[in-house]
Amino acid sequence: MTGRNHLGSQAITRRGLLFKTAAYGLCASVAPALLSSIAMADAPRRGGKLVIGVKGGSSSDTLDPAHIISSVTADVSYQYGNLLIDRSPGGKLQAGLAESWETPDGGKHWVVRLKQGVKFHNGKEFTSADMVYSLNRHRDPANASGALPLMGTIDDIKADGPHQLTISLKGADVGFPYLLAYIHLVAQPEEENPDNADGTGPFVLDIAEPGKRYAFHRNPDYFKPDSVWFDELEMLVINDDTARLSALLSGSAHIITEVSPSMVARLDSAPNLNISRFADSKFYYFAMLVDTPPFDNADLRLALKYAVDREAIVKSIYAGYGEVGADVNINSFYPLFSDDIPKHSYDVEKAKHHYEKSGHSGPIVLQVSDVFPGAVDMAAMFQQSAGKAGITIELHREPADGYWDNVWRKAPFCISYWGSLISEDQALSLCYGSSSNINDTHWSRPDFDKLLVEARAELDPQKRKSLYRDAAMMVNDDGGHIVVMFPEIINGVSKKVKGYVDGDQRNTEHCWFET
Repeated sequence: MTGRNHLGSQAITRRGLLFKTAAYGLCASVAPALLSSIAMADAPRRGGKLVIGVKGGSSSDTLDPAHIISSVTADVSYQYGNLLIDRSPGGKLQAGLAESWETPDGGKHWVVRLKQGVKFHNGKEFTSADMVYSLNRHRDPANASGALPLMGTIDDIKADGPHQLTISLKGADVGFPYLLAYIHLVAQPEEENPDNADGTGPFVLDIAEPGKRYAFHRNPDYFKPDSVWFDELEMLVINDDTARLSALLSGSAHIITEVSPSMVARLDSAPNLNISRFADSKFYYFAMLVDTPPFDNADLRLALKYAVDREAIVKSIYAGYGEVGADVNINSFYPLFSDDIPKHSYDVEKAKHHYEKSGHSGPIVLQVSDVFPGAVDMAAMFQQSAGKAGITIELHREPADGYWDNVWRKAPFCISYWGSLISEDQALSLCYGSSSNINDTHWSRPDFDKLLVEARAELDPQKRKSLYRDAAMMVNDDGGHIVVMFPEIINGVSKKVKGYVDGDQRNTEHCWFET
């Protein structure tokens, strides 16, 4: 990329074009009176309370976007807050609080123009000073933000007036706008407690009971016209899969997240419900701390990678609703994905070979919890397949509440999941970069970090893709992640809810109830 790079908010997708073309054809052949009734039936209507049942919440959850660690805290932030740039359902970038963004010099400096007339829930006007404050919070190591590793590429952020920013980087990064779409970087009022959930978002938070529920009312001053149709929104934390499904079937919830594949058949037979399925960057995995015995042994790590029957797990536990992964967190969701990264397919003999070579003996403790659908069953299948290679895995089950504080990044070997990453640089830097404070395996290599720096500045997409592939290969061969699969995201949606789009992170502001 050379010269100026600008991305506006009015791009027309192929899906949208086909929809509009079909609509024009319909208009030419249907009587005006019938068209009028169809339009009225399909038009959004304001009113009602939307109830969503979500999985993954904990009593230790915080509202500070710097500390988003689960899908629930991410979902809450989408209700009260906004990002400069949003991700479309297809993974593309589109305008959020930013009106436009462009680079005059191939990625070293970025000029971001902000929307005007936007207000925080407290009535204060949103300005560039608020955005400078919000971004700088995540650059300060004292705040321990999950975005800190990515913010290290920034040299300076300054306001060029009330509605424009210039962000200067330490080195060129042609993919920098993807960072501004990262979930942690919610706009917040300058010098206000970041745990107050005072944002610019479609809903205003009224009640926060972490691990239980969150209640909101519609933001009457939301800056997006013709949106936010529900008067109220309630998010219920229902970590039990069966209870969450029962809430949808009974009508006490209108949408539920993370439907277990084993329960899809029950939704299929329900006349008043729809199933939402879509691919994403989310992945399920086992994490080994590579600086902690016995996982500091590369042969033991390889033995465990060959000891997982991923195909069987995807087929039996997830009914085929997913994609088997290589041992790195990159899949076809990413724009520069390389599909030739070899996978450590289940191989008893190779697992035995590397296990014997490692010199390890005795049980290996794996700490697990019901943190995503099928997590405990996945661990049990791993235990069985590893046993055929002479590897004894001892499962220690932990409560879901508090798991992210007490087990993840602390236990030498544990189960986990990750999502909400939208570029190769984010995925590789956050999970495996040497400076990342959320690198949950402690794996690091200077040559890997150097490759990422080179890739960010590379203007040629094919060369950049090759550099990211080389970095991914290092992780795949040597890292501490055993990536079992990239699951399809499965949500359940009442047919009363109209306007729902698969994979839209802002469905709550676009949907409405059928009259």
